Amino acid sequence: MRTLIVYASWFGHNREIARLIADQISSCASHVICAPVVAVTASDTIGCDLLVLGSFTHAHHASRRMRHLVETIPERRLKRMAVAVFGTQTMDERPSGVDELVNMLTKRGVRLIVPPLRVILPVPDFVPWSRITPVERAKINAFVQALMDRLKPETSAQQEILPWS
Repeated sequence: MRTLIVYASWFGHNREIARLIADQISSCASHVICAPVVAVTASDTIGCDLLVLGSFTHAHHASRRMRHLVETIPERRLKRMAVAVFGTQTMDERPSGVDELVNMLTKRGVRLIVPPLRVILPVPDFVPWSRITPVERAKINAFVQALMDRLKPETSAQQEILPWS
């Protein structure tokens, strides 16, 4: 399974979350790439089985670059892979960057493989020294477990069909 985790992070929160997700997925996936959105183009999604997108929320929007990436990935490619979304926000941010990404993907005919992960920062998200709380870390672990549970049947079915792999 080829996994691409793309994140937009101003102060490191989403980078930390993306790396936590990548570490956990790498135990099950054959190939995991975790990269900032500034280093990823739509062509980098070719051959991906799982695409995980993560963005901060600024003024109720996702990262401009993340929105651009979602808009430029061909719809047929998006529909062929499993897609998941995560993001950070403060308690009062609704709609959030996560909501915007989900809406963009839905308009393009994509159904998320699991519900989006919303990591609530304990202080306003513009404060770079805030830390992800243990409660939020537990949510991240549950998100990854849900991803793996949803992908296991597909992997098992492939192995049953192709026993030599």
